[in-house]
Amino acid sequence: MMAIEIPPTSELSLEQLLNRSDIWRGDSYRPAPQIMLDTGFAELNGALLNGGWPRSTLIEICQKGLQQFEWLLFLPSLKVIEGYILLLNPPGEPFCQAFIQAGIDLERIIVVRPTNKADFLASFSELARTQACEALFAWQQQQHLSYTELRKCLLAANDGPGLCVMFRPESAQQQSSPASLRVQAQLTQTQIQLNIFKQKGVLQQSSSPIGLPLPHTLQRFLPHPLLDQPAVAPKKSNVFLLKRSNK
Repeated sequence: MMAIEIPPTSELSLEQLLNRSDIWRGDSYRPAPQIMLDTGFAELNGALLNGGWPRSTLIEICQKGLQQFEWLLFLPSLKVIEGYILLLNPPGEPFCQAFIQAGIDLERIIVVRPTNKADFLASFSELARTQACEALFAWQQQQHLSYTELRKCLLAANDGPGLCVMFRPESAQQQSSPASLRVQAQLTQTQIQLNIFKQKGVLQQSSSPIGLPLPHTLQRFLPHPLLDQPAVAPKKSNVFLLKRSNK
C-alpha cells in the first residue's frame, strides 16, 4: 500500500485559503466562476462579472416603451449559440428576413403567446427549465409582476442552462427584484446608454453609463423627440428582428 502524505493545514494561511476561486469575499469583486456568454461589446464585457451575460439566472432590461433596440444588446450572443431561441410574449411578429441576414436559423426560433399572466409565468418557468433552451426572451407588457412571481422566474432560470432575459417597463426599475442582473437601457441620438444598477456579487455599481454606438441605419428609426430634422423614410435594417404589431 502506498502512503500519501497530506501537508498539514497549519502551513496554509487564512489569506491563502480565502484566495480560493470558489470563495467570495465581501469586499472583493471576484465572484465564484459562472457560465457566461460573450456580449460582443468589449466595454460591456468589462463591466459585467465574468466578462459576459450570465446564464442560468434572471436578467432584467428596464426600458422605456416597447423599443426594439434590445436586439443590439443580444444579437452578437445569439449568433454563437446553437439551441432554441424562445420569444415569450414579444411585442411584434418575428421579421424572418432580418433573422436570416443576421445568420440565425429560423428553425431555432419559437414564439409563445400566453393569454394571461398565469399562463405567462407558467410558460416562463417551463421554458427556462428546458435543456434545449439556449435563450429565452420574455416581454412584460401589461402584467404587473410581484417580487414573489419574479423569484419563481429566477428559480426556474437557475434550473436551466440558457440565457434568460425579461424586458420590463422603465417604471419597474423602482421595484425590488430578485434578478441577478438589472440594467436600465435608454436610447439617445447616437447611442444606447446602459446603466447597470444591480449586479449580484458587486456591492457598489459604477455611476458611469455604458454607451454602445448605434449603427447609422438604425438612427433613421429614432423616435421623433430624438430627431433634430424631419423624419426620413426608413430603410430595412437587420437590427429590427420584430415587426410591429397593429395592436
